[in-house]
Amino acid sequence: MLMKFHIGAICTVALLASAGRAEESEEREREERRARIENVSDREILYALGALLGARVAGLGLSEKEQALVRQGFADAAAGRKLKLRDPDLERWGPRVDAALARRVNPKVSAEKDRGDAFARKAAAEEGAQVLPSGVVVRTLKPGQGPNPAPTDRVRVNYEGKLIDGTKFDASADHGGPAELLLDKVIRCWGEGVPKMKVGEKMRLICPSSVAYGDQGRPPQIPGGATLIFEIELLSLEK
Repeated sequence: MLMKFHIGAICTVALLASAGRAEESEEREREERRARIENVSDREILYALGALLGARVAGLGLSEKEQALVRQGFADAAAGRKLKLRDPDLERWGPRVDAALARRVNPKVSAEKDRGDAFARKAAAEEGAQVLPSGVVVRTLKPGQGPNPAPTDRVRVNYEGKLIDGTKFDASADHGGPAELLLDKVIRCWGEGVPKMKVGEKMRLICPSSVAYGDQGRPPQIPGGATLIFEIELLSLEK
């Protein structure tokens, strides 16, 4: 019995030490991620600015010639050169540009919404699925036994996001592990669906565009009008 006690004690100490090292490792990884974000160079910031602008243009489906015109307009305005416009007042061009882009985008958005609606209807018919008033479809994949989060809680989750064709656009694993999120600072679909989960639960959310990223989407990964699929595992509530 004494030997068993000593072995058990040694194992307990080893497990505690291992858990401590794991927690320290996770904390170091979080600090390193924060440092990478905070210690960016001006070069990266400027490149990111261009990438963000390019991502917005990508969703318009422009041809190579059309993209060349966009690049020329950007370069001329950024350099302060004379603009190749009959009316150089850009304020007056704003409504015209918006109207022209809407004509390009709306047919694609409508088609994307139709595909998403059909997918959501099929998902809603699955056993165990529940449809929320907003149209979000929730289905428990693995039950949990812990408490439910409040709509303003900070939660720790594993997640993966996909388009309805199965294309992955984001996942917590891509960012180094579980994510900590405030439920009142996320898309509405999450804000409505996650509070219905218990800690330890894994759930699938089908999110119509109206409670996700809307008609604008998040190009180039998420097209306008896209219905999104999230698989979320609620690990803990972070106070």
